[in-house]
Amino acid sequence: RTMPSSPSPSPSSSEDSLADALEAELFASVDEREREREGEGEGASREGGAVRSKTASGGRPRDATATATTTGAGDDRRRVVRRKVNGPASSRAGRGRCEQCPAFMFDICVVCGERRASTSTSEAAKGDGSRAIDDGGAGGIRGHFTTSMRYIHEGLTLSNSELDKAKREEKRRVLDEGKLTLILDLDHTLLNSTQFKELTQEQHDLLHACIAHEQEELKEGEKPHLYCLRHMGFFTKLRPYAFEFLDAVSKICQPYVYTMGDKAYAKEMAKLLDPDGKIFHGRVISNNDSTSSHVKDLDIVLGGESSALIVDDTDRVWPQNRGNLIRLDRYHFFPHSAASFQQKGQSVMERAMVDEGEPGGNRPVLLDVLAVIESAHRSYFKHGGDNNGEEPDVRTLLVNPARSDLPLSSVKFMMSGVTSLAERSPERHPLRLLASTLGATFISSIERDGDECTHVIARTAGTEKVKWAAQTKGRVRVVSPSWLNACARANTRVDEDLYANLDEK
Repeated sequence: RTMPSSPSPSPSSSEDSLADALEAELFASVDEREREREGEGEGASREGGAVRSKTASGGRPRDATATATTTGAGDDRRRVVRRKVNGPASSRAGRGRCEQCPAFMFDICVVCGERRASTSTSEAAKGDGSRAIDDGGAGGIRGHFTTSMRYIHEGLTLSNSELDKAKREEKRRVLDEGKLTLILDLDHTLLNSTQFKELTQEQHDLLHACIAHEQEELKEGEKPHLYCLRHMGFFTKLRPYAFEFLDAVSKICQPYVYTMGDKAYAKEMAKLLDPDGKIFHGRVISNNDSTSSHVKDLDIVLGGESSALIVDDTDRVWPQNRGNLIRLDRYHFFPHSAASFQQKGQSVMERAMVDEGEPGGNRPVLLDVLAVIESAHRSYFKHGGDNNGEEPDVRTLLVNPARSDLPLSSVKFMMSGVTSLAERSPERHPLRLLASTLGATFISSIERDGDECTHVIARTAGTEKVKWAAQTKGRVRVVSPSWLNACARANTRVDEDLYANLDEK
């Protein structure tokens, strides 16, 4: 059985293609095993009566190739016809199924050609083949787990050992390029969507008017943020600075999309965010591809957990990977979206269309997240060799980099009005993480640690912590969150007096 080998991807066009890279690796292994089989089967009969010829050096088999020469009117053309060569029946029968099949395409092993014995009941119920286990019968190996990688190639399933190998190699390749792995959620993180039926006629008309106005105001090279997707029955609004954010992070990270939405929706949204296909390169994981229908996991993301960052508005969907998470505030552009999270009246449409980053609007959240990613990336690669020979870990760099040479290493801070009291994981908020990646230490209590506090980072004046800081006669500086962004951009401690105005949201 011969298997076609994938051509080597060119660095300029497809070096970043998951499918090409993984296919090349798998079929290289297949070709090597097939050559071994042909060598062991020397002397056996060939299909069609072809006689095996031997090389002069010692009788190693040549590929069975028939050559024919045809002569036309005034031209000599040499035509090469390849015949499919199957391994000797006796050799194949003796080998049978692989001891451990590394990969399957539509349940057929890419090495031995045998069909996978069976799949688990839970897999069959889910219907997507995400994770399976052979039952030990019909030549199967009991306890041999496999994982579906259909987002890379439809029908592709890898054994866990082969998946671990692919993850290690991809991690090394990405790090060698000076990048981290970045997993991005869609809904309420990078965009907000609503169905036509969730809007009133007045809201429909307003949105169409906004789309027309945006098209008129677009400058050359700019892309719209508001879309009417008639074929899907949706309006979709991209979060402010989405394109700038993606352009910046793609230079220092290898981005994935990972959403609980279905595949059709995920691909459509990815096209809006990356219309030229230069950022995600097919790395779009939907609910259909996940190993669980209720939570997300890094198990099917190629790369290592120690160099992966996650940006999502919900922490509970990442129970195994919260240490990698940057949890940002949900983006609600449409009224129904805000109402579904008990935030009625808080959508952009209900607030006179004042969006994030505009005067009177909320902070440009994606720029805060970008600052965290850039700071973590800088620490990972700048100080990677200073960790006693150990590989750095972004999970540590996000919360406790423990370096005295970071710009805010002498800062001990409290926050006021940055996160809500109902926030489940305030420690994963981007502004809190940004301060930590710059070396600052968080303090939670005035009563217990007030004597050590140096800064209060606040959005508005008049809070209890701001009033307390004013009583310290300048010992505790009060600054807006923008001070953290300025320190991150300059990679140094910026003058606090420039950010003492607390008029921002």
